[in-house]
Parts: sequence; C-alpha cells; structure tokens
Amino acid sequence: MIEDWSGIEEPRVVAERMLQGFADLPVLDCGPIAGGRGRLRAIYGMTTTESSFKSILGFGILLLAYEAGLLKPGQTVIESTSGSLGVSLALAGKILGHPIELVTDPNIPAVTRRKIELLGAELHIVSGPHPTGGTQQSRVELLEALLAERPDMHWTDQNNSDLNPAVYRRWLVPSVEPKLDLDWIDAAIFVVGTGGHFVGLAEMLRAKGIPCYVADRVGSATFGLEPGPSVLRGIGNTNCVPKVIGSNLHLVEDVYYSTDEEAAEGVRELAGRGIYAGGTSGIALQGARKLVETTGARNILTFFPDRGDLYGDQFLGSSPVARWEKVAA
Repeated sequence: MIEDWSGIEEPRVVAERMLQGFADLPVLDCGPIAGGRGRLRAIYGMTTTESSFKSILGFGILLLAYEAGLLKPGQTVIESTSGSLGVSLALAGKILGHPIELVTDPNIPAVTRRKIELLGAELHIVSGPHPTGGTQQSRVELLEALLAERPDMHWTDQNNSDLNPAVYRRWLVPSVEPKLDLDWIDAAIFVVGTGGHFVGLAEMLRAKGIPCYVADRVGSATFGLEPGPSVLRGIGNTNCVPKVIGSNLHLVEDVYYSTDEEAAEGVRELAGRGIYAGGTSGIALQGARKLVETTGARNILTFFPDRGDLYGDQFLGSSPVARWEKVAA
C-alpha cells in the first residue's frame, strides 16, 4: 500500500499506469427508452476513484504537456473548474510533484471541495456570478488576474487546449472501442462541456458511419441558444464557446436540449434502474430519448460522466414518506 505519494521514484510511470486504469471504462446496457422504441447503452465514466471520468483528463493533460515541453518539473498548475476536473488535477499534481491552484465558485459540491482540500490543492473561490457571463466568466476573470500576478504558472486551459481532445484520442478511445458493438449502434449522443471526450469519440464513431449528436441544457450558449442560469455543472457554457468544440462543429449532427427539471427526471429514472448518476447523465438520457423519438435511430450509445453522490439528493427529490412525515409533524 502506498502511504505517501511524495518521493515516488518514477512519478510519470505511476501516473501513466493510473491513467490507463481510469480509461478502462465499462459499456453497459441501460435498457429500453422512449416507450420501448429504442434501447440505450452507456459508457460509464463514474467508475474511477474520484467518481468522474475527468480523472482521464486531469492526468492526461499534464502528461501530454510534459511531452510537448509546455510543463516544467515542479511548476505550479492553475485551472478554472466546476469541481470534477479539479479533483483529478489535484491528485495528478500530488503524484507528479506540481502545486495545483484551482479557481471555482461557491456552488462547488461540498464533497468535491473537501476532496480537493485533502489532496492539498489551493482553491480560489469567486464571490458570485458575473452580471452577464455567470460564474464561468467570474472564474475566467479571476484566473486571468492570478496569471497576470504570477505568469510563471502553467494554465492547462481545458476549454481551448488541443491537448484536451488529444487525451481522449490517446487513452479513452483505444480502451473503449473494443468494448463497443459498432454494428449495433445506430447513433450516439453525448453531453458537452469543453467537448474533449465528444471530439475523441465522435471522430472514431463517425469514421464507422455512426452519426453523433449532442445533448445540451437549456441556457447553454455553446450551440447558439441564449445563455441562462442552470443548476447543472460540467455541461454547457454561458460565457464562451470553447475552442475544443467550436473548432469541431462538423462532428455534431444535431443538438437536443433539456431543462434542469428534465435532467432531474432523468436522474430519478436512472436511479429507478439502479444507476446512480449526476445531472449531466440525466440530460444524456433525455437527449437519447428525444433522438429516438425524432429520428429512425433505435440503438443509442451515450456516456454517463459521473456518480450522483457528488450532488447528494439535489436531483433525486425527497421521499414521499418523508414529505408525509413532515406534514404530519
């Protein structure tokens, strides 16, 4: 058992081995959707030690930065994150010997914040949302201010770095592709934040003749909607279109939108099937259903990014018995 990550003789070898394990994600049958007219299979990204597939990106983007000569040993790394990537970077930094500083907002889930703190990363928390760009823009402005004060830091820049999709091409796609029955899949639909995993998977699937769609949230400006608030994290954008997805729009067949309420309905439905996932997975489920209802596609592949325990009962709703007990009291 490794009791202390400090003093590792070959930290990059250790990180590479961990990354290969993070990328070894299962593909499971989720059952019928759209009244039995379709069927859903999902790549499960919530099977890592941190409960999010962002483990792949956190480790991979640092290892590729080493290879590209962009990251120096011991250099401080900074990034803006809604939470999950922050945990991954904090762990990767601890193993690879990099101080990690993360810019986030007050809505970061308490369990995610505590994970980051225990891993020794430093958190910079914005005071509130930007008047027009929401908390994403507030985080960007604080990050830029910190970089102006300390330009020696390395910014991973997940929204715009070519290393983002390169991580998924190198580690995720080769691991997942052999597990997919490509002849079974009529279409695929994935959620998009920066778009890194979408780009990697869509390139592979479209090369096999499989169209790829996006499930996005109402209030996301990524594909042209008016920006608006949402309780969902890690999906959509209110202040920009990340270069990662913006330069790869040719991979997107169409976009299906769902509200926060529909996301919660999807989370509850998944929980009823024994799948405890987060709000973005609820969006993915709803998008898959709408895809079946509006096209001839029947067998759908999607991606569930993270486990629901990151969000407590935010999307599950309260128990009818608990509500009755509260009224009775």
